Amino acid sequence: MWKVVTVIVFALTLVEGCVYKNDECAPYTVVETHADYEVRSYPALTWATTTETNRLTRVGKYKAFMRLFRYISGKNDREQKINMTVPVRMKASPSGEEIVHEMSFMIPKIFADNPPVPTDKEITINKEGPRMYAVRTFSGYAWRQTTWNEEAEKLKNSVLEDDTIDKTEYYEVGYDAPFDLFDRRNEIWMKKTAGQERNEIA
Repeated sequence: MWKVVTVIVFALTLVEGCVYKNDECAPYTVVETHADYEVRSYPALTWATTTETNRLTRVGKYKAFMRLFRYISGKNDREQKINMTVPVRMKASPSGEEIVHEMSFMIPKIFADNPPVPTDKEITINKEGPRMYAVRTFSGYAWRQTTWNEEAEKLKNSVLEDDTIDKTEYYEVGYDAPFDLFDRRNEIWMKKTAGQERNEIA
C-alpha cells in the first residue's frame, strides 16, 4: 500500500515540477552529497536580470528587486502578469567605493521559451544553458551582507581542493519573502566547471 502511495506522490512531483511554499522553483538534480554542501545539476533556465549600483547593500537590493517585481507585475510588452518564482538569485561585485548588485528572477516554465519583453531597458532576459553548482544551504534571516560573506567563505573552504569550482564569485540565493521570518531557506551557489555562456534573448 505505502509503495503505491510513494509511486503516486513521486509521479505527481514529476508532473507538477519543483514547488517551494506554493511557488514554482528551479528544478535540479543532486549529483554529489558532501558533509556541508552538495553539487547540483540544473537544466536550461531563463532569467530576468537587472543590476543596481549602490554602496548600500540593502538599498541596492531593494531597488533591483522592485524593478524586477514591476516587470512581473505587468511592466512588459504584453502587460502580462507573471507568477513569482524562487529562488531569487543575487550577486554582489565591488566597483570602486560602490557595489554592483545583480539580481535575477527565474521566468516560469510556461513563459521560458517566449517571455514577455521588459519595457524597462535596465532589465534583460537571459537563457542559460544547463549548469552545475556547488551549493551550501543555511537557514535564518540573512539580513546582513556579512552573513552571506561568511557562508560563502565556508563553502569556499569546503571546496578548496576542487579545481572545477569557481571560487572567485558566488550567488546569494534566497527562497523566502522578506516578511517570512521563520523557516527560511538560503543558499550559496558557486559555479562548477567553465565555458557555460549566457545568451541574451531580449
